[in-house]
Amino acid sequence: MTTDAATPFHDLDAYVALPRLAGLTLSPDGSRLVTAVQTLDPKRTRYVTALWEVDPTGGSPARRLTRSAKGESSALFAANGDLLFTSARPDADTGDTDDGAPRPALWLLPAGGGEARVVATAPGGVGGVTVARDGSTVSVAASLLPSSTGLDDDAKRRKARKDHKVAAILHDGYPVRYWDHDLGPDRPHRFVADLAALTDEVPGALVPAPSSGEKEEETPEPPKAPGSSSATSRPPRARRSRTRTPT
Repeated sequence: MTTDAATPFHDLDAYVALPRLAGLTLSPDGSRLVTAVQTLDPKRTRYVTALWEVDPTGGSPARRLTRSAKGESSALFAANGDLLFTSARPDADTGDTDDGAPRPALWLLPAGGGEARVVATAPGGVGGVTVARDGSTVSVAASLLPSSTGLDDDAKRRKARKDHKVAAILHDGYPVRYWDHDLGPDRPHRFVADLAALTDEVPGALVPAPSSGEKEEETPEPPKAPGSSSATSRPPRARRSRTRTPT
């Protein structure tokens, strides 16, 4: 009787340490393919995600595109071939946020090569990135405090909450909790920007996305492997509540 050679599946620690692939993003011309790869951090206590480029034809070995302790997610190609992604890693130009907790920002890795740079930020972070199939329009989700009139006002209100050590959340609707964390006090909004107008020096300003007067409050998506978002599809969401904005 013969025994099979040992594999990572014979040992739980080795199995947990296996790299995990999540999501595939294809460039508009079909020449580039990007995936997210999760690996254990040096302490082996959490997974860190990096973006890798894979040759769709299989002719070249995969190569790593990003590297940071915070990881990268939500990779999407713009129409011109630039790669967009979100990450909470520190920005070399601005450093960390005031409270020492960096928020996810929108980064752009040029198609022609070079360093990735921040192109859009929000006080509460950005996510839910989508891009136009043709053109340079990008849309992101960013959460604002209920009384905030815009991103600048939201930053002031968040600073005031921090300075006065306010952590309470007033719930006036349902749901109030999602998995292992409370919802609020901020609520998601959708913003748009023109990638063509964004510069290397200053992160571009986001403007509210056009709406029909109804603001939709959505429960965050279930935790998933970074890099699995796309501009054309979205996994099913949990139940959501709607708040009608007074006219």
